[in-house]
Amino acid sequence: MERSSLILLMIFIAKVSSHSWLACVDYTEKNGANWDWEKCRGYPRDAIKYAQKNSFGMDRGFDHKPGMNGKACKTDLNGDSYNPLYPKAVYYPGQQVILVHPMKNHGTSGKCTNIHIPDFGNRVYHGMEGTDTNEPYSYYRPFLVADLGLSKTGSANTAPDTYPKPGYQNAPAFCENTDRAMGTYSFNIPDNFKPGQFTFVWRWSFNGPTDIYTTCFDVIIAPNKAKRDQILINQGDMDLSVPCGGILSNEGDGSTKGCGRQIIKPTTPPPVTRGTTRRPIIMTTTKATIGTGADVMVYQLSGEVALGEADNKVVQRFISVQFNCPVEATFWNARLVSKANHDNSDVTDGANRFELLQEQTSDVASGKVYFSATFVEACDVNANPPIATVVDEVK
Repeated sequence: MERSSLILLMIFIAKVSSHSWLACVDYTEKNGANWDWEKCRGYPRDAIKYAQKNSFGMDRGFDHKPGMNGKACKTDLNGDSYNPLYPKAVYYPGQQVILVHPMKNHGTSGKCTNIHIPDFGNRVYHGMEGTDTNEPYSYYRPFLVADLGLSKTGSANTAPDTYPKPGYQNAPAFCENTDRAMGTYSFNIPDNFKPGQFTFVWRWSFNGPTDIYTTCFDVIIAPNKAKRDQILINQGDMDLSVPCGGILSNEGDGSTKGCGRQIIKPTTPPPVTRGTTRRPIIMTTTKATIGTGADVMVYQLSGEVALGEADNKVVQRFISVQFNCPVEATFWNARLVSKANHDNSDVTDGANRFELLQEQTSDVASGKVYFSATFVEACDVNANPPIATVVDEVK
């Protein structure tokens, strides 16, 4: 009788103090033990406020209990929910995905806690394409992306310190720091998932089926891995790795579609200076035959545009960046205002000219714009160097 009372007390204490959230929604290591923010390519909504990468597991009020009919998301989606340091996740159909959460003391162990910590289920749901970004939790329940399994507890938990585990409690380093240890899930994006932008909702039920915690994360589903890779490269991510096979959180088989370790080395050009003067990019040319130079063609380019120091009265800068070869480009320290091609053709698959605006004080003061560009086709950048121009300044 005393043993039963003790168990009930432990569970009650857990119920009072329980909480958790997702910290990363595209991690490159499966069943990892310790958090490494450099392995995270995608973040939940408003992680910059509530789940900062350099303070994993710190409580900032991110845990959210919507009940069945409350809004599924802690915050509404807006223009500040993501930024280049905290980007959306990018997946492709058939990809195996890793999610990360802090354990917050909610793991079973024969060494540092007990075998009776509950787990009543883990799932990921989705909304409709481009809409439904913060509906009541019950709205999303018919639209299942993946079941994330259930951790074993009580008498069924015969190996509490053996990993990997299904469900919430997959945390190999749990006893090193029961509060801020890293837990991970793995699941497959369905092969028939439609490309587009969607809101995903993670749900964890702790003490019972209705003791619900949720985190929302907004994702881009690319048509295939090649398109996903291109988007990641444009964001500055050079680790394109995808976990291979193994067992998922629901104890099913992990996908092998497009999987493997793939890290590319970015190319870094010299800075382009203010004005319209072209500065050639110096590259080593290999010789096809003795005395004959071979063309060096570039697919990716990243670096900075050195605009020069602005007058301290300048509050805005308008910049034009041009590539003679069509590119898909991402810029930091400036907002993209428009993009176009030299012939005014469609820019869906790449553009030549990008008009940028610096309007934040820190951006103007930096005197720089950072960029990452993926060329639609191989480009001879010696013959076609990028051009950057400060078009106007506002004081």
